[in-house]
Amino acid sequence: MALPAVVALKKGRPGLHLTICCRENLAPLWASCEEVDEVIAFPKTLRPAGVGRLIREHGPFDEGLLLPNSLRSALELRLGGVGRLTGYARNLRSFLLHRAVKRFVPSLEKRHHLYSYLRLVEAMGIEMEPLDELLAIPPPPTPNAGNAGSEIHLGICPGAEYGNAKRYPIERYAEAIGNLRANRPDLKIRVSIFGSPVERQIGEDLAALIAEPRVNRAGQTSIAGLMTELQSCHLVVTNDTGSMHLAAALGVPTVAIFGSTEPDLTAPIGAIHRVIRHKVDCSPCFLRDCPIDYRCMLRIEPAQVVREMEVLLEAAK
Repeated sequence: MALPAVVALKKGRPGLHLTICCRENLAPLWASCEEVDEVIAFPKTLRPAGVGRLIREHGPFDEGLLLPNSLRSALELRLGGVGRLTGYARNLRSFLLHRAVKRFVPSLEKRHHLYSYLRLVEAMGIEMEPLDELLAIPPPPTPNAGNAGSEIHLGICPGAEYGNAKRYPIERYAEAIGNLRANRPDLKIRVSIFGSPVERQIGEDLAALIAEPRVNRAGQTSIAGLMTELQSCHLVVTNDTGSMHLAAALGVPTVAIFGSTEPDLTAPIGAIHRVIRHKVDCSPCFLRDCPIDYRCMLRIEPAQVVREMEVLLEAAK
């Protein structure tokens, strides 16, 4: 969701040397971004002083843009000797910032989190490009999925570490995949299941419900490996997860299924993607587990998921 802000920053200052400082598990994502010139990666366990030392070794840096709202992130950049710092005035850190931006108040049209990041870039005095240009993440080249006898690679992300309220039932994922295969007998549909190590069992349970060819890759890839595998997919069907945002950032056509959360805030970025959401009287609740009857998810029928997958397959012709 921060990608449009990074693109806007580079477009606004074409000669800028742009360095991303992030945890090492995210380094492959930022290294793949053409607007990024350098990545400073650090382990999760490294203390702020150690992060500051790394920044100093790669510096000096004239300015810093803080995308997280944490006090720690501001402290790390100050310890790294970074020049003028821009960030939101949150979490008692204003005294560390040179440009403390008031809290972003979204409008009904601009509720998505991407706008809060773009507001920080505007605060640096950079004029915004037309939003369509900032969001124009081209899809990766994939084989034509519409010819008889061809094969498609379908990625499925059935987990969500946040909690069950964000997980579409695996039985319905399996039914949707089976129905898609029945609708497309001319296609070989190869299924890969993705997720984190703690979602390995969810992947195993789903794989047991799906006919071959399918493979459970949950917990078996690094972020760099997951990026490579996602880019080989013709489309991805996913819950509201980090993998959803990663697939969208890579330009992979994505069907995103939302339950307890709000797509207006965190939908995958890009016009090609499809969002499925059945809004009920209690949504969005943002709860980890549903205290009643899971109605927001159970009212999404597999047939609807199949329809959205068919839309993306038709668009790929």
